[in-house]
Amino acid sequence: MIRHPDPRTATLAVLRGAFPAVTFGTKRLDDFAQGDVPALPYARVSCDGTFSRLRVSQRATVRVTVWAESDAAGYDLAANAHASLMAHEGNADVHGFGPLTGPLPTDDPDTGRPLCSFTVSARLRPRAT
Repeated sequence: MIRHPDPRTATLAVLRGAFPAVTFGTKRLDDFAQGDVPALPYARVSCDGTFSRLRVSQRATVRVTVWAESDAAGYDLAANAHASLMAHEGNADVHGFGPLTGPLPTDDPDTGRPLCSFTVSARLRPRAT
């Protein structure tokens, strides 16, 4: 049997290694309990879907959303995170990342806070189980 790693976990590992001072997770800011909301900047990693052409080949669309105190700070962190993923040369979970969209600055429709997001294509490494 062949499985592929969770694209969120694989992307989080790369980003946490590149930006140790930033809090990364898989929750939206609104999903945290009152009092447990992380300090800004905060970046959420989510997966919009996975796609396979062959049993051993899987790509995932990964979305990174950055909340920050200002538009400029959010855009800068998102652009740096995007560049870091583009430069990643691979590890045990992912071959590498390719560009899709963004960074796209906007405001969070629920909170009004500035946010910036981008998407990449993660080329996942197969695992025999």
